[in-house]
Amino acid sequence: MQRYFAELIDSNITLNKDDIFHITKVMRCRVDDEFQIVTNKQIYLAKVDSLDPFNFSIQKVLDENHELDGYIRLLYCIPKGEKLDLVIQKSVELGISEIVLVNSSRCVRRLDKSISSNKIVRFNKIIKEASEQCKRSILMKLDDIIDYKDIGNYKADESFIAYEGSETSLSDLNKSLHNIKGKTINVLIGSEGGFSKEEVEYAEKRNYKVITLGNRILRSETSCFYILSLLSFYMESGIWDYLKF
Repeated sequence: MQRYFAELIDSNITLNKDDIFHITKVMRCRVDDEFQIVTNKQIYLAKVDSLDPFNFSIQKVLDENHELDGYIRLLYCIPKGEKLDLVIQKSVELGISEIVLVNSSRCVRRLDKSISSNKIVRFNKIIKEASEQCKRSILMKLDDIIDYKDIGNYKADESFIAYEGSETSLSDLNKSLHNIKGKTINVLIGSEGGFSKEEVEYAEKRNYKVITLGNRILRSETSCFYILSLLSFYMESGIWDYLKF
């Protein structure tokens, strides 16, 4: 069943014009067809009452929860090309709570918040559509574009930086992740050029643990998918729950 995120305006649940167009023209809904609405983290079952003008009514509150038990924040050094669109989409699907875009020393492409409002609008559209597709009840947050020196402003219970020069092992990573349920986790991923040693040292001074993502050098976007999948798994089910089967 299709899901839409709506606004609460003067105590009324309101769908935007794009969503109404999608319901009536793309999905070709008819009177009495049902769909889901999310507003203020609450999920409702709605029914189409009329098409022209479009009206709907709320049938009942739905008791669903597809969110992770915790808060994952991806601090992602801005990649080149269209990789960022894909990372944003898949981060939503993996249950991530927030993305912060970071301008690091090796970013080929740089963004400045004052000139990137149109991009943020487009990114948030990707977030909304991906959230509706994967049945989330919370929209992932993305509104910050920061310089690398500001990574310490985002507090968390645990913070990690992925670095190919790390001397840690995957076993060490396993020990760090097995008890992250209910916690706030930061993970810092570099752009195509990775991080300089100075940037890694700067992160360590701000309580970031240097971690490895295995023996192979991964692309920037693959690194995001790898570590976010691990975090999602450990936070959603827990490795010990998994091992009981």
